[in-house]
Parts: sequence; C-alpha cells; structure tokens
Amino acid sequence: MPMAAIEILGSGRIDERESAFPMAVQLPTGDLLCSFGVGGGAMVTGHTEWARSADQGANWSIEGTILPRDDQQGRANFLKLTLSDDRQTVFAYGAWIDANTDEQFGQRDSRALLCRSLDGGLSWTGAEEVPFPEDCPLEVSHGLLALDQGRLLAPAATLPAAGRLGEKVFVALSDDEGASWDHQLPFHDPVGRLGYFEQKFARLPAGGVMGVAWTVTLGDYVDQENSFVISRDNGSSWGPIQATGIRGQTMTPLSLGEDRLLVFYNRRHGDQAIMACLVTFTDDAWTVHEEQVMYDAKTHYVRPESVQSGVDELDDFAFGFPTGIVLDDGSILATHWSVEGGACGIRWTRLSVDW
Repeated sequence: MPMAAIEILGSGRIDERESAFPMAVQLPTGDLLCSFGVGGGAMVTGHTEWARSADQGANWSIEGTILPRDDQQGRANFLKLTLSDDRQTVFAYGAWIDANTDEQFGQRDSRALLCRSLDGGLSWTGAEEVPFPEDCPLEVSHGLLALDQGRLLAPAATLPAAGRLGEKVFVALSDDEGASWDHQLPFHDPVGRLGYFEQKFARLPAGGVMGVAWTVTLGDYVDQENSFVISRDNGSSWGPIQATGIRGQTMTPLSLGEDRLLVFYNRRHGDQAIMACLVTFTDDAWTVHEEQVMYDAKTHYVRPESVQSGVDELDDFAFGFPTGIVLDDGSILATHWSVEGGACGIRWTRLSVDW
C-alpha cells in the first residue's frame, strides 16, 4: 500500500446565526450549494437556508430559505443537500421536528421530509413526507442518496421510546422518483442490546452502498465502536453489521473508488476534534491507513461520573456533523457545525488526498 496523506488547503465560516447540520453539493456549473438549519444551533428551532459559492468554497453568499419554520404547527426543520445521478436535481432531505426544546433527544416528534430544486437551487418545491414503517419520531441524520438505475435511498432511525432510541435504522427505497417507497433494515440488533445514531450512507462502485452508524448500548447509551454495513445490490439487501474499530460517534464515509474511503468522525472524549482518516475495507474488515485532525476544538472532555446516560451529554456538544464531497478538481470540500466565539455556525474545509 503506497503512502497516504491528507492536506488541509483552507478553511473558513459560512454562517454564524446559531446554524447547524450543513451539507454541500457541487452543481454542473461548478457552483457549490450548502444547506443548513438556522436557529437554535444543534437544538434546531428554526428553518433551513442555503448558501452559494462560485469559487470552490472560499466565499459564500446566503441565498434564501428552502423550507420555512411551520409556526402554526410549532415545527422546525433541517434539510441536507444531495444531487441526483445526472446532477440536474438537488434534493433537500431531512426532517421537521417539534420546535419545543424542553424535551430531550428522542422525545420531540420528528418525521422525514423531502424538497427538490430543478433549477440549480434558485427555487424549491414544497415538502413531501417520506414514509417509514414505524409510527414514531425519527432521527434523520444524512441526505438522500442517488443510487444506480435511478434508485433513491432515504435513511432514518427510529426513536420509539426513551430506552429504545436508535433501535432500528431503515432505508426507504424508491425506483419511481419518490412516488412510492419500499423499506430495508440495514441496522438492527436482534438481541436488543445496541442502538444506532447518526446514520450515514455512501454510494460505492458497482452497485455497492455502505452505511455507518454511531453505535451505543440501548438504555444507558454508552458509546461502542462505530458500525458499518454493506449492500452489494443497490440497497436491496444488506450484509452483517461489522465494527470499524473506532469509537467515533458521528461518522461519515466518502468513497474514493474501489475499496478506499475518506472518513470523517467526531472525537468528543479526550482531546476533542473532528478527525479525517483514510480507510480501506472489505465486507467484514476496516483498516485505517492515515489519520489527522481536521478541526481542533481545543477542548478536553471526560464524562463526569454524575452522567447516567449518554443522552444527557448531547446538549453540551460544541461541534459535529462532518460530511464531505469530492469536487470536480479532485479536492474535497468538508463542512460541519461548531461553536466558535460564542456562536454556533457552519465551517467549511478544503482538503487534498494523496493516496
């Protein structure tokens, strides 16, 4: 295996208005679009906006609102951008969530939503609900994925009760542009010990799909090694759940072709940071070849003995949701949210990979 290296080319801020959960795409024109929730930071109390960059992410302009907050029903929202296979449709997939933040994670009702733009992000359709098999709050923590043969994949985790958060991760699959949906279950522990948060899915070559998830014990929500699972038939069936060897909480894989990934994950215990690493994988193994800090939070954290559940820590997190895309010039654009200078906002980072 040749030497592997990750280089940070630049970084900056897109928004500072208590915004969180960004995700970016590159249009055929070369323009970058980035969506993010505005209001409440990671607690999500507002609506979803988008920004545009015409210079590979160095400068951004806020362009408007994808989906307003529903004040009549008391619903906030946060949607994430992805592209159709032909790059002509921009999908904004995510969730509405009860805007009342008095309740802990999992106790606020939340359901999956999808908006679209057919004109490069200049205008957006109204929201359509993406159905899932269980009638309960959902955690929607990634964008919709466009797969081979026009198939769409929309993930969500179930939050049915305080002791069963992340009990199942479903993917909704559509072969008719979202007119109808079937479902598969990539993440579920049949013995009921483990739960799965912050699911992320990545398209692999030759009809492959990988899912990763922050893995915890149900009930007390103690971190375990992150899990991954692979489909070799465009999401129709899924192999066994495997461990990555990393206790990384939020984790996002980005395919670099064949068996190679660039992976971002949150290191929230010890010296806090967002890490970038280069990984090779098989259906049942995960090997890290290079790892470095992408974002240094300059903080150190050890869970206090008084914390009885991992859910109790969620409100205190000060960074998260790292994702990335490969740009047309081969560089990588990553985005995440972070609290800096007392404001929760959106940070971009450009990287190059030599591997």
